[in-house]
Amino acid sequence: MFDYDAIIVGSGPAGLTAGIYLGRAGYRVLIIEKDAFGGQLNQISMIENYPGFVDGIAGPQLAAEMLGQAMKYGAEIEQGEVTGIESGPDLRTVSCGDGRRFTCRVVIIAGGSRPRDMGVPGEDALKGKGLIHCALCDGGQFAGGVVAVCGGGDAGISEALYLANLPASVVLIEAMPALTATAVLQERVHSDGRIEVCCGTKVVRIVGDEKVEAIELKDAESGNTETRTVDGVLVHIGIEPNTGYLRDVLSLDGEGQIVVNERFETAASYILAAGDIRSGSPRQVVTAVGDGAAAAITAQRLLQIPGKQ
Repeated sequence: MFDYDAIIVGSGPAGLTAGIYLGRAGYRVLIIEKDAFGGQLNQISMIENYPGFVDGIAGPQLAAEMLGQAMKYGAEIEQGEVTGIESGPDLRTVSCGDGRRFTCRVVIIAGGSRPRDMGVPGEDALKGKGLIHCALCDGGQFAGGVVAVCGGGDAGISEALYLANLPASVVLIEAMPALTATAVLQERVHSDGRIEVCCGTKVVRIVGDEKVEAIELKDAESGNTETRTVDGVLVHIGIEPNTGYLRDVLSLDGEGQIVVNERFETAASYILAAGDIRSGSPRQVVTAVGDGAAAAITAQRLLQIPGKQ
């Protein structure tokens, strides 16, 4: 006997969409999330390219709507960190770090990703002490102060613009010779007098004892270093998939993402993957939603096969 027909690991847009589809189809579904339900949607102040919202929609609002819809159709939710998945001939067992174990026929892994660290001195020691990864979550403490934002991609620029509106003075730091964000975001940041853009600049150290006090920078061309006094540092230089516990279970690509076929099936029977965690993901909210729907459709097909589990 199975605890559930399907267990979904992760409650970002892919996981919640899969929960909506499977719950609406009448299956017993459990969604397990280690952090806030909604995943990284909770860290996006405004999503401007999600279809149907002319003026955009706040990430936390979209997360709440999707979670409510999944629960409306019967999906159950549990808080916990998944630390292992075992695939036997008849069932799949999902284990959590607190010792809980759940069984099911199909697993959909939609655990998303986490911010990538810079790997510089002072970073680990000052996390939560002025070093943050989410302006919407933790940026309010820097209103009226100076913040260094590390990362010149779409996410980094979006965070810089949010912080500037607190208001805060922002130093945007990009290691590459030019920003890598889309043209519309680059135009916004270059036209915002509250944001200083420093390209071709690397962070080499974060300085502080009990809290962030300064950031040490190195010019990539000249090799010169300088120390800038700041009240906080926001790091957004990319993301890493949450697949550490799966390295001996599934096939992963060079970036640690789960290899899937066109039906979102992994190398292990009855284990699927969707969203940012799967190989080749464009890492967009709208594509994660599509992944979740497609994975749920594959899961329904598997659940309908008589005599096989």
